[in-house]
Amino acid sequence: MALKKPSFYLLVFASLSTAVPDGSLCGVTADNAVCDAGLCCSEAGICGTGTAFCAAPGCQLSFGPSCDGNQAPAAGSDTSSTPRPQFGNVPYGVDLSHCTLNGMVALTFDDGPYVYTPALLDVLAQNSVRATFFVVGDNGGKGQIQDPSTGYPAIIRRMIAEGHQIGSHTWGHQDLAVLTAQQRRDQIILNEIALVEILGYFPTYMRPPYTSWNADALLELGELGYHVFNYDIDTRDWAGDYGYAQSVYTSTLSQNSPSSSSWISLEHDIQEQTVSWFAQYLIDQARSLGYQLVTLGECLGDPPANWYRDPITGEPYAGASGANTSAATAVPSSSSSPFSAPASSSEPSAAISSASSSPSAEPTPTPVPNVNFHAGTSPNDRPGYSEVGFSPTTTAVRPAAPTGSPPDAPLKSGAGRNLSLLQKEGPSFVICAAVTLVIALHWFF
Repeated sequence: MALKKPSFYLLVFASLSTAVPDGSLCGVTADNAVCDAGLCCSEAGICGTGTAFCAAPGCQLSFGPSCDGNQAPAAGSDTSSTPRPQFGNVPYGVDLSHCTLNGMVALTFDDGPYVYTPALLDVLAQNSVRATFFVVGDNGGKGQIQDPSTGYPAIIRRMIAEGHQIGSHTWGHQDLAVLTAQQRRDQIILNEIALVEILGYFPTYMRPPYTSWNADALLELGELGYHVFNYDIDTRDWAGDYGYAQSVYTSTLSQNSPSSSSWISLEHDIQEQTVSWFAQYLIDQARSLGYQLVTLGECLGDPPANWYRDPITGEPYAGASGANTSAATAVPSSSSSPFSAPASSSEPSAAISSASSSPSAEPTPTPVPNVNFHAGTSPNDRPGYSEVGFSPTTTAVRPAAPTGSPPDAPLKSGAGRNLSLLQKEGPSFVICAAVTLVIALHWFF
């Protein structure tokens, strides 16, 4: 019997698959085998190409030469030789988990920018709130943040224009506690290069991914001139349990009077529900309890110039202020977002209004399908971990969704790394396996 040519099935295979594994194993579970040049080593330990294999932080840096986390920004000036003098009163290279000024709540958002970030900026503007964004250079296959085609440069400039603070969350959201010293340095420098390309300067504030580090990492971050931030409220919004998130946030804020307390709260702007309604809840609850919503720098009494470093001199960036309106030339708003921000009775300030009303002049980010950003506060979701100083005892109820908000959406991220192979590699792997089986059966039978 003549063999049947599987050309039709191969065509289907090629058109459906977004990742092309070469079939070899790699990484720590394969005797530290390194993939060939041009290949990535996926979190599951398989060499291949495409987002399912190469996206940070899942791709194993030491074993996949083409991991996104190993790729330098396509544009930007090297900051590795920038002087790193220490200035101001905020300590460097130590765990910072608390504000120093009472009566304040610093909302901090990790892992962006992403497709939902413009809508979050709308919510903050409508409420005249300034927040802090710890940005990642290239995670989840979203593209490099300095690439104009992604729309992210405009979003980051809008953050600055509207008085928000920007910090570093590293280039590829890698766990600093398990990287080599050189890899840790690369993760910091690469993000600096991207931010200098966008803004002309880079931050002195940073939060390690998963808030995970070791003694060496802290020492190195201090030498690089960084204030290292933790938190004292983790809403765990990345887990999707917003009843818990409401409970831990409100109960913690209620523990003490604003006259004797202040808080750093951790959220993620890659979470659709965090943006569509939970951010408004955070604002409303804090204000109802008498707290002022501020940036991290403000709750530490640190002048805005100290938040950023000049890439040439290493000194405080003289052009940085609470509202850098010169950067507000392209600011995507909710008109280009997947949903409308909740309405608010609070009117934005004139500075914020003028910035957020500027027309969009750059592309709008698009969601990355089947992405896992590994958001969260531990690489392994810390089994048995309890929040700092609080264990919720009540069940919170989600408020009525604002008009125009979408229904609850499936989780788009999570911190756990104990995922099955199919979960790790996504539908591309399933499609590849299924079509391969069809080809084999048709070929031999």
